[in-house]
Amino acid sequence: MPEIHEEDDVPREVTLMEAKLLTPDTWADFEAFFARYHGVWGGCWCTFHLCSSSDFTRMTKDERREYHRRRVLEGRASGLLLYDRGEAIAWCQFGKAQDFERNNRNRAYKALALPESLTPDWRITCLFVDRSCRKRGLMSALAEQTLKAITARGGGIVEAFPHIQPENTRPAYTGTIRLYEKLGFEQVAQLGKSTLLMRKVIHNNA
Repeated sequence: MPEIHEEDDVPREVTLMEAKLLTPDTWADFEAFFARYHGVWGGCWCTFHLCSSSDFTRMTKDERREYHRRRVLEGRASGLLLYDRGEAIAWCQFGKAQDFERNNRNRAYKALALPESLTPDWRITCLFVDRSCRKRGLMSALAEQTLKAITARGGGIVEAFPHIQPENTRPAYTGTIRLYEKLGFEQVAQLGKSTLLMRKVIHNNA
């Protein structure tokens, strides 16, 4: 399994690419993209945040892929794919907050005892760019397109969970604190040793 690193988040000139939501119709594109990396991140298939820790550990790589596929078919998993000439080359997992079981179960998160007025509507959990397409500002473009998709669906409170990393290191699959700050997110609280909860409120005035 190759080591997964993302590009840095310094914006560069990016040719506008097509963005599509993950749906039953685009599942094959997501599957082909992730299969190039054996499911990404040790065979996660982007299920880590969708299920409990015990369920994630219990499942094999193939079972995680099938689990994600079933959730897509049932309308309980979503995300955004970026395409270059018809091929998926980047992915962002986002969705309704209640769909991310691991985040909801997180002890440090629950200990915050957030008031009802700050109950999240959406979460962004993962960003991944094809190795051959990095250093082109695609992570920033991907995050921006994701926020546009959330805005189009009514907006609201959006949470993100970037990893806390030393300066001048490449961002993990979560994106960086700096990336989210540039997109208007604010730091809320540290969750454990390596994760920061960030929040942005999107007002849809349409």
